[in-house]
Amino acid sequence: MAAVAALALTATACGGDSDSGTDGGAGGTTGTPGAALSLLGPSNPASGEPVKVGFISDGKTPAFDNTIQIDVANAMTKFLNEHEAGIGGRPIELVVCETAADPGKAGDCAPQFIQADVAIVVAGESTAMDAVWRPMHDAGIPIFLYATTEQSVVLDRDSTFAMGDPTVGLGTMPINVAKDNNVPKVTVVGVDVPVVTGFYDALGQQVFSEAGLELKVVAIPPGQADMTPQMAQIAGDGPTEVHIIGNDSFCIAAFNGLEAAGFDGPISVVNQCVSEASRTALGDILEGVYVLAPFAIGDEKNPDLLQYRAIVETYGKNDIDLSKSMGDTIYVTMMALHRALDGFTGEVTPAALIEKIRTAPALPFPAAPGLTFQCNGAANPLVPAVCNSGALLTTLDAQGNPTLPYKPFGHDG
Repeated sequence: MAAVAALALTATACGGDSDSGTDGGAGGTTGTPGAALSLLGPSNPASGEPVKVGFISDGKTPAFDNTIQIDVANAMTKFLNEHEAGIGGRPIELVVCETAADPGKAGDCAPQFIQADVAIVVAGESTAMDAVWRPMHDAGIPIFLYATTEQSVVLDRDSTFAMGDPTVGLGTMPINVAKDNNVPKVTVVGVDVPVVTGFYDALGQQVFSEAGLELKVVAIPPGQADMTPQMAQIAGDGPTEVHIIGNDSFCIAAFNGLEAAGFDGPISVVNQCVSEASRTALGDILEGVYVLAPFAIGDEKNPDLLQYRAIVETYGKNDIDLSKSMGDTIYVTMMALHRALDGFTGEVTPAALIEKIRTAPALPFPAAPGLTFQCNGAANPLVPAVCNSGALLTTLDAQGNPTLPYKPFGHDG
């Protein structure tokens, strides 16, 4: 349950990893090979001595399979080398290390990267990030990642750059929903594990009071199936916005309790709440519920997501499932790194890459219209490694699917 909660805070794609091709990820195909080629852009091949780039993934574990991240990273490397001149005109050579979500194996990745003389390390989400991050940080090798909840990582001001803000799903989102609905209080219904409750214990009252809102946290023990007593108390405690943090089974119990108690206020959820199981169990109860997304999931006209599909079609393995959002996050991360390094010249060293990324201007966040990112440490002073303090907000329809268009929120850029 702690691992589920950790992933929930990294703003992965709405709907989770569905097999239907409609619930998450880029979905679908671009159609003809010619259409795919036009989305890749003109040929601009890299040449010369390769730049070694480390890549971390949990890969396949007994609990989940994230090998799609590796497949997408390899496809992205081929695309960047053939159409975007790699890094500084030199081709990228990807050095992959799988952690299997094991801190011991993650720790083994660092000496592999150092021995390979990588210039930078890229990662999506990893449940063992701290174990590989510390030795890379001590060696002065930058890490550019999608998101993490590891406190030491997101607090780093030296050489770490993260696209996702772990506080967005905890604070920024429910604050925006409460203000939009003119309610004075946010009630967080969260699974009682430190990765969820720790934020509220340490910073919750400060963050919400500064926003002019009252905060109440209702921590539910993992596995509690009947939340009716707690939800009845919430419903009878005055106007509030309810923010639910947990996986789909947790959310089903919370929604059933709120429904039984007759709660009629605004509700927001983290992405792992929405799945085929919760859609089936809750039906149109999900209509109007707020959910955040890191990028424009389901937007068939989004040019970045169309390009991602074309990259997978052209350079990916046949079994890359476009409906799995863990692949999209690798596209977003590697495209963001490419944008931050655009125009890089000179010797490719870890120090030079750090300086280029840190001094890059505000840039469009891949596949997220209205959002920008800038890795200068100022996006969210609470977590200086984070390059973006916003996300996209939408509501669910009667089938539990996100509605369009998305609304960017929580970002000053």
